Amino acid sequence: MEQDLKAKAHSLHANGWLEIGKLPEWSVFDMIEDYYAKYHDRILKLLERERARWFEDVEECDIRPGVVVARELSRRFESKGIYISAVHPSVSDDKSLNYPVTGPRFYVSVMQAAMRRGPAPPPPEDIVSLLWPNEEDRQKPWVTEVGWVMTPPNSDAQAMHADIMSYSKEEITDPREALLGRFHHVIWKPDRTSNCTTGVVSAAFTNGKLQDWMYSSLQRVASPTVLLDSEMCHCGTPSPDRWTASCTVQVCSSTGWKPLQARAPKALLEYTCPIDFKVSGSWLELPLDRQLIPALSEQELAIRLLKRGVKLSWDVGALVEAEIEHTWFPAVIAEVSSDTTSYLVRWDGEGDVTEAVHISKLRPRRWGLAAQVEAKWFGEWYPAKVMKVRSDWSYRVDWDSDGTCSHVVDHCDVRPRSSEMQCPEPCKAGKKRSRSEVSTDASSNSLPSGKRHS
Repeated sequence: MEQDLKAKAHSLHANGWLEIGKLPEWSVFDMIEDYYAKYHDRILKLLERERARWFEDVEECDIRPGVVVARELSRRFESKGIYISAVHPSVSDDKSLNYPVTGPRFYVSVMQAAMRRGPAPPPPEDIVSLLWPNEEDRQKPWVTEVGWVMTPPNSDAQAMHADIMSYSKEEITDPREALLGRFHHVIWKPDRTSNCTTGVVSAAFTNGKLQDWMYSSLQRVASPTVLLDSEMCHCGTPSPDRWTASCTVQVCSSTGWKPLQARAPKALLEYTCPIDFKVSGSWLELPLDRQLIPALSEQELAIRLLKRGVKLSWDVGALVEAEIEHTWFPAVIAEVSSDTTSYLVRWDGEGDVTEAVHISKLRPRRWGLAAQVEAKWFGEWYPAKVMKVRSDWSYRVDWDSDGTCSHVVDHCDVRPRSSEMQCPEPCKAGKKRSRSEVSTDASSNSLPSGKRHS
């Protein structure tokens, strides 16, 4: 048995791939399948609904097909810990075409949801032996991605690529050692019985540089579960006349963690979780104070706050929510204090009662469901109605004039329908309210008809 594992490990690290048949038991696999069962069909329907927009801005902005749609869907599923991206696209093998890209392929990452469960339990011992044959490689390995690939019907083969490569223009100082992989995928079919068919090029560790000989050496795997070296050149194969999906876990060895810093953006490395060999049992969501929460850069934080309507200063009369004893109440800015860092606010329904509140404890009032507003579209404001309110302070709005909608509109791109905002219906005197909705007068502005919004 031990000799067999050593032979398989040698094959994996020498060739870059290994068929292992039945998927082993690991709660990380279970977590991905749970999310797949809950969200895959819903995401598929949304992708299909937006099929006409898969090539939006592709040539103009030099982006992959599906990027615009994937970005919008990611906003919709952010609160679920799901991020959708457009990965290496499908391409035609017709070399006479000026633009050989024929369609998108999508990846649904549930890494943010996984981080809510804290450090991951270790894989089964036989998988550990295959991935990390040296003791130093298993001291503190990492899970770097979890989720599933979605391929549209009748897609051409995927562009050949390596998932992890060095982007340094200088000489690579930490190349892959012979017979020792650092970054691996586990790939399997959600039904655990159908075969994966990924195209692989044995020992093609070329830092992602494609060479002519690779195409004639390409072969398909044929196993329900496959291990792939992420530095080996490979590609998805053509799909049948239906959507297909493959679940994946990506891992990094202990010694691979440092080289990964030069191969992945720092922001992405925040979305990883360590594998802790002391963890056992089910991998369950933890209380908030024990979850792995990625750190936002100052720029990312500033952008997020601006989208949510946070301001560096407030005007007298602005409708806000103010935090008192960890609870948010609707209020109106009544006066700026002398130190300009705090404001006197008048609580809704309390007449002239005011209270000094520091600027860090103020935020804009979120628009409520069915609020009549104006929303920005291509730099212009048009009347609309709020139809969905999300935790990230974005909205879905229905446009008044033509019955279409925009699925993701940031808070900063929504305003009242007139210059004079009406306060919400007042509460009984002496009572603060923890929830509110901004209601405003209607406007006669109209939206150009015949436009498609999303």
